[in-house]
Amino acid sequence: MISVIISGHGDFATALEGSSKMIFGEEDHVVAIPFLRGEGIQTLEEKYKQALEEIPLESEVLFLVDIFGGTPYNAATPYILKSQTADMVSGANLPMLLEVLAMREHVTLKEMLGRLKKVNEESFQVCSEHLKKLQQMSQIGEDGLL
Repeated sequence: MISVIISGHGDFATALEGSSKMIFGEEDHVVAIPFLRGEGIQTLEEKYKQALEEIPLESEVLFLVDIFGGTPYNAATPYILKSQTADMVSGANLPMLLEVLAMREHVTLKEMLGRLKKVNEESFQVCSEHLKKLQQMSQIGEDGLL
């Protein structure tokens, strides 16, 4: 199973985890670690260290962070460099987290990373473009009638 550490600026991580609980309920080995105003990278590294101590040794670890190159990303990078069983993705969002929770017992970390790239691409939609495609597919008029 893949264990998950969610992190980001402010309350991003706890809010993302809370939203996932509305759909999946409480999940084991999913930890939200906020990076709060006034904290430094050392504080965040210590929070990561404490969270990692609670994760089973045989578990692969996926860090989901908000921004590429931000402090939550940079604080996790040394662990990723040392580990053969951990990786990280930036641009974390709810569709990504839901995919991880749905599939983490069934795929490897490497497979999960491939799935997340696809989920991220599919979940980004521009409403007007989507509606235009629907109109073209079903020949619905601008007034919404056939």
